[in-house]
Amino acid sequence: MSDVFNAFQEMSRNVKKGIIACGDDDNLRDLQVTIPIYYYGMGAQNQVRAENITSTETGTTFDVMIDGRFYSSFKTPMFGDHHVLNALAVITVCYLEQLDVQNIKDALETFGGVKRRFTEKKKDNQILIDDYAHHPREISATIDSAQKKYPTRKIVAVFQPHTFSRTETFLEDFADSLKAADKVYLCDIFGSARETSGNLTIDDLAVLIPGAELISEDNVAVLNQYTDDVIIFMGAGDIQKIQKAYENVLQ
Repeated sequence: MSDVFNAFQEMSRNVKKGIIACGDDDNLRDLQVTIPIYYYGMGAQNQVRAENITSTETGTTFDVMIDGRFYSSFKTPMFGDHHVLNALAVITVCYLEQLDVQNIKDALETFGGVKRRFTEKKKDNQILIDDYAHHPREISATIDSAQKKYPTRKIVAVFQPHTFSRTETFLEDFADSLKAADKVYLCDIFGSARETSGNLTIDDLAVLIPGAELISEDNVAVLNQYTDDVIIFMGAGDIQKIQKAYENVLQ
């Protein structure tokens, strides 16, 4: 962590005008610079703060307070606190540049996201989500987003770890983040050109997650039982082939 912080500290000293930083991160509070730092986040200590966050199936709405005063209400089609934080960072930039608040609201409300980030399809009454999440925090954020958007549905996580070394390093963290789902299916670990094998297998992760099962292209039909639920296919390898195989079963 000290290496990461030092890299941020070095970078920050090259900034000439100002820094916009997430004030909910205690590490960023320790930056030492001579230019202004504008902190955004959920906590009361931030200059730009989100309040009254609510989610429906169409998106997330929240009020923005700047220096303790109400600025405006905003809506994003995204879900999860991480997307609210991203929006706050953008809103802070726009506010400091004195852009028209209605333009900010319109742009935020029509933002469509990026490929392989919570990309949704609907098959009958099932919701299928493709997401690039391959780090424990990303997994937690993706599951949280699904729970906020679909609070009455079960969340089924289909996860493929990417690289053996990352799986070994974050084994416990992967298990903890995936436990937030109602059901977990695991694919074999996806290797890389530099790393085709490792000291562990997917079974080492499966034993840490109650009720977790293994899944492959050969048995994807097991997902048919979740007729009214949300299925998230997560990973940075070739997890999409599992989703494709399941979509072929549905067809």
